[in-house]
Amino acid sequence: MKLRLVSHSPDIETTIATSMKTTTSGAMPSTLFNRFKDRPEKVEDIVGRIELQHGNILEHNRLVWSLEAPRDMVLDVMLRTKYLNFTKLGNDRWVVSGNLRSVIELHITHRDDFTETLVETIMEASPRIYDFIRRSEK
Repeated sequence: MKLRLVSHSPDIETTIATSMKTTTSGAMPSTLFNRFKDRPEKVEDIVGRIELQHGNILEHNRLVWSLEAPRDMVLDVMLRTKYLNFTKLGNDRWVVSGNLRSVIELHITHRDDFTETLVETIMEASPRIYDFIRRSEK
């Protein structure tokens, strides 16, 4: 199996921080987002305190992977999650897409080589969420 992150939404962690603060701030989401864009240390602080009670804050993003894997393995993963989308390209090649919530929930419920690799791929797109996942494993 080969899995590679090929694309993701920009500013994922800024978007997550905005979503987290929207519920407790009177400011418009666009105002919060623009403030956070200028203050990455604030984003790091907010996202570093994430909890999974409100998983919907992890849905405002999209990640796209290239997957090379046998059909049977892909079908097994498809049966375990309804939140990742798989498109067959042919000859054991697939496009997979989903959001951070789907990655985390699949990893929590089904720990295997696929989900471990999936988590490793998000380190570039969202290092704080990656750290959160790894911390929660202990």
